[in-house]
Amino acid sequence: MTGRIATEDFDPFRFSLLYRNVKRLHTGWLALPAVAIVGVLVLVCLVEGTFGGPADFQPVADTRRAVGVPEQAGSAPSFPFMRDIVSWMLVVIVITGAVLLHRQWQHLARCLSGLAENGVLVARDRPRSNLLSRLLRVDRMTAGTPPERALDTVVTRVMAPLERRSAGLLLCLSVVALVLTILLVLGLENNVFHVLAPAGLDEQAKAEWTRQAYSSWWAGKHHIAGHILYWVLAVFAIFIILNFQVVGVIAVYLAVAMQFVVRPSADWLNRDGRYGWAPLARVYRTVVWSNALLGVTLTIVLASLGIDNYGWVAVLVVVYILLVPLCVVVPWLVFRRAAEAARDARAEVLARLVDQRGLDIDSDLEALAPVVAELERCRSARIRPLRLGTASYSTYVVLAVLPVLLTAAQIFLPLTFGTR
Repeated sequence: MTGRIATEDFDPFRFSLLYRNVKRLHTGWLALPAVAIVGVLVLVCLVEGTFGGPADFQPVADTRRAVGVPEQAGSAPSFPFMRDIVSWMLVVIVITGAVLLHRQWQHLARCLSGLAENGVLVARDRPRSNLLSRLLRVDRMTAGTPPERALDTVVTRVMAPLERRSAGLLLCLSVVALVLTILLVLGLENNVFHVLAPAGLDEQAKAEWTRQAYSSWWAGKHHIAGHILYWVLAVFAIFIILNFQVVGVIAVYLAVAMQFVVRPSADWLNRDGRYGWAPLARVYRTVVWSNALLGVTLTIVLASLGIDNYGWVAVLVVVYILLVPLCVVVPWLVFRRAAEAARDARAEVLARLVDQRGLDIDSDLEALAPVVAELERCRSARIRPLRLGTASYSTYVVLAVLPVLLTAAQIFLPLTFGTR
């Protein structure tokens, strides 16, 4: 097939030291360390006497208090692990994020070569050139390169410096994760649980209640082992978030850059059920869910700190606001016309076939019948490179707007019920 290409993959395992040695490990095996983390967490709380009992489990009452809805039961300034539902959810998110990141990178590590093998990425006769291609340095990277090698050249030149700087990248992300964790822990130390304080307290009484709540908290600085464990989990969680975003930004760069050197097509035998685009759909699904996971994380943290104390996690909020559209919307913009382009290219192939055989559309109707049937089949093909499914999209939208919904709830519900 004319225009077929072969290309190197964008493989995060090659420049990230986080999962370098577990690239081929089945993601399910990562559940074993997760069980160990939960076991250590429970053991630490039991040893320090901060695990609590069934009476401390009050998620419904605490949720009502967090959004400003009056609650008849008193809110004691005591927060053992059993009452700290927020930490439960964050532990689950840390584990889920680590597993999802591994799965995303596995899909990325074979996405481009898979698309090329399926024939859905076809070399342009010559690379497109405009202001954007020059800004992205695509023109410079592909100068003098044969069209069928252009994409491979772009990927290689992106991967090479990343591999050389893998240790520096690890250090940089680790330092940033540590700084953001310090801000988070300081925010918790000064504001944690104040949204759960009894309604009607004056500022001094509320401050004293918050101080007692923090002193009793299983992960507070008064419980050394729990405090250290919380730090470790928080640093790792933020490190995972940063890895998602850094790799996501580079992947989006490649997705935009590749449009100048290849054009979309389709596997008209539909061997993977997605007309050859299954490798990309698998990657995009993990991108969508990783950003939804970040939205849930911010929702939980904001619920703990209170919306008016968002400054302690302002960097993560900014990352969410800027990078969610970049990682979710830009790929859609890039591939939104892939189906149309593939159909038009197929129609051109069929038209050339008719011309080569010297068929006349008026007098050779019987001979043209298979061509017309094939053209109709291609025109009706449902080619959706980024298709997630209705349930996936609707669920993602709900999760993505949770921080906005929480902000509105904490602002307007107290006004509605006349509290705080």
